[in-house]
Amino acid sequence: MTAFSYVFIAATPEHRCQIDSMNFTDTFAVQSNIHQSYIDRYIPSTKDRNCYTNEISFDRKRKPCEKWVFSNTFYNTTISTEWNLVCHRLHLKAITQNAYIMGTSGAFLTGIMADKLGRRTTMYSLILLMVIVLNTTQLIMHSKMSIDNKLIVFTISRFLTGFAQTTYSITLVLLLEMTSANRRVLASNILSYFYTLGELLIMLIYYFTRDWSITMWILTIYVMPFLCYYWCVPESARWLVSTGRLLHARKVLRRIAYINRRTLENSEKKLYDDLQRDARIRPKRYSYTYVLTSLFKSSVMRQRCLIIFYIMMTNLMVYLGIGMGITALTNDRPYEIFLLSVFTELFGLCLCHFCATKFGRKIPLIIFFTLCSLSILTIPLTHKKYPTVSSSAALSAKLFISAAQALSWVYTSETFPTVIRSTGVGLTVSIARIGGVWAPQISLLSQSVWFPLPYIIFSVSSAIAAICAIFLPETRIKTALPETIKQAEKVDPHVPQYGQQMSEIEEEEEVIVKSKKLSVCPEVDEDAVEEENSTAVEDLLFSEYVKPNEERKK
Repeated sequence: MTAFSYVFIAATPEHRCQIDSMNFTDTFAVQSNIHQSYIDRYIPSTKDRNCYTNEISFDRKRKPCEKWVFSNTFYNTTISTEWNLVCHRLHLKAITQNAYIMGTSGAFLTGIMADKLGRRTTMYSLILLMVIVLNTTQLIMHSKMSIDNKLIVFTISRFLTGFAQTTYSITLVLLLEMTSANRRVLASNILSYFYTLGELLIMLIYYFTRDWSITMWILTIYVMPFLCYYWCVPESARWLVSTGRLLHARKVLRRIAYINRRTLENSEKKLYDDLQRDARIRPKRYSYTYVLTSLFKSSVMRQRCLIIFYIMMTNLMVYLGIGMGITALTNDRPYEIFLLSVFTELFGLCLCHFCATKFGRKIPLIIFFTLCSLSILTIPLTHKKYPTVSSSAALSAKLFISAAQALSWVYTSETFPTVIRSTGVGLTVSIARIGGVWAPQISLLSQSVWFPLPYIIFSVSSAIAAICAIFLPETRIKTALPETIKQAEKVDPHVPQYGQQMSEIEEEEEVIVKSKKLSVCPEVDEDAVEEENSTAVEDLLFSEYVKPNEERKK
């Protein structure tokens, strides 16, 4: 909701220069024949009529506007109408959006925080930041501060709000670490479903209020109940195990099983014995810095990361360029076409869920980018003669880029090992914001340079992303999320599954026990390299060991 609220609170309605007259108060709508005669006299008939007015002189020179009047057909008040962010002040509006995208680039920092401090602690800190920023901003917006100072405060607020929005990537990591392999796509798409629902809600809120200030107040109040998340959302058990906090992980898993009315039965002792043994057979652990640097020293992981960086950057650039600019393709039905785009995105997420579950990650991703590229290329070819076809092509592009983006989130999370998963996802999101920053600037090329130019850029970028995806491995075959870099590098479809990994480690443990006596509490050397024998801890809710209460009673 916070991200797409900008589509409405910063919308620019039809406008023209305000006419100074003692006979009437100027409005955008024509009041009378006399009013129309003044418009014909002072307002140019060319495309410059929005920014220039005619001087009453022999040569009829034009001068820039100082004030404007706006149409209230679809929008009553926005920041564009209140602060006159049009014509020579249009770049100030772009700066406020770029500030938000730059704020979301802080995902790399919040990813590091999540890997060092925990997923839940970082997520709650960002929610708290958003609540404070939104409330403070709204109070300042209703003060007697000058317009320019309010614009500065609003821009800073957008930056901090964007930074707080990085909780999305941390929540995604938390969800994927709490679910098993066959439900990772569902876990990822749950976030995307609610993201799409937020788009629908913010559109309905502004549609009935038609006031940007009231819309922001409603959004501020809506965010406040999320402060209860700290007591509702558990920490990632997988992260707790990777940091050696086994007792805490045990409490989290037992609480999850209790809430979902599941029992651990005989598997509980076996699982905790496995966790403790896994901690003992690794007397030395990776330091965080060592794992991060080793990730890029690996040629396999380095190539894979560069491809994912480009794919995510293209995802965001095309998603924002097409999604937020889709209402500009029509001037008479902005709410209707935005509503259609929301349902189109929802259908794209369902398509992603179906294809990723049935056919894996790689092939659907290639197909989504290819179809998106073709759909975008159709927009400028049919815009003038067949506007309906052009709008339909834009909706199709929104569908396929939404599906590609949802699938890319899963791909990214399945690529990085547990100890730096949040950092890896955060780094990917930060680099992806480069495309997000350029998206509005590229979209403006349709007005300032050549209408088809931005669509050609979006189309070619999507086609290159489809080609790059060919070189990515298929990650659906992995039952467990990778815990180490070596596990992340494995692309062989015959990678041992969870049960096989456990049996192999048991054999390795017997060899270790015979050769060396293990201490109960081995010292941890953060600067040394740990053994690559770690095993993944599958989610108890969906593992083969977890059985319902009813079955246990039988």
